[in-house]
Amino acid sequence: MRPTTAQLETFFWVARLGSVKEAARHLNLAQPTISLRLQELEAQFQRPLFDRIARRLVLTPDGDALLPRSAALIHELTGIRELIGGAMLAAGVVRVGLSETFAQICLSDCMKLLARDFPALQLDITVGTSAALERQVVDRELDLAFVVNPVGDPKLAVIQLGIQDAVWAAAPSLGLPREITPALLASAPIITNPHPSPMYRQIIDWFREDGIEPAQICRCTSVTLTVELVRAGHGTSLLPARLIEPLLKHGALVALSPHKEPTPSRLFCIYRFAEHSQLVEAVLGAARRAIADLRFVKDRP
Repeated sequence: MRPTTAQLETFFWVARLGSVKEAARHLNLAQPTISLRLQELEAQFQRPLFDRIARRLVLTPDGDALLPRSAALIHELTGIRELIGGAMLAAGVVRVGLSETFAQICLSDCMKLLARDFPALQLDITVGTSAALERQVVDRELDLAFVVNPVGDPKLAVIQLGIQDAVWAAAPSLGLPREITPALLASAPIITNPHPSPMYRQIIDWFREDGIEPAQICRCTSVTLTVELVRAGHGTSLLPARLIEPLLKHGALVALSPHKEPTPSRLFCIYRFAEHSQLVEAVLGAARRAIADLRFVKDRP
């Protein structure tokens, strides 16, 4: 007896979504049907493909080995469906992670493009810090993510999309000099995402290159809230230029000029090599177009 396409498709979606319930919802099938297909597939392998851990189904080593092969099959099936019916038949859920800045500036345009070109594609959106999103992609909790300066993992495809400008900024009420050095900012309150976020690494490395540690650090997981704290005069930070553009224009924040530039904020799309698909390509393509239309990044520092 050979594995059927239905069994392998069921296995693929359970692996991606982490539960029988979510796979059943995605495939529009009853949960007992999903469970039966998995049982039949595991019977053919004569060993389990999933372990149940903390109410989630986690791949065993055998399941992990099967996943890229089943993903290749689903990839080809999606391509065949598109040949028959065009992009309108490209359907499914894509779990996408977005940094806050990308979400605020680019998400709406991305969704409009996807709704026009892939109306049957559904997004499951997570917004978070780049470090947290990268970990979720590695752990298969997300299908792809748009992040800044990822650490990198051998399992991930890492596609650079451009440089996202970042600016040292502060409220005028702080009275900081416009020309700054690590020594001048060492005693000022610094507001940043926590370690190991790209913002934290950029800020701390900027100080440490001069052998200096900032005296006061306030850690905040939200970039948007960090902007508000800086605007209210609670400290200074290295912030995404596009996010604070209106505040700089209206004088609520002032841009500070460092004697040396921090590490550039490079925007990347990341996904697991084994789980590349037409749906991932659809989201990446829409993101590329939105980024270009909005001039969200530049090619070089």
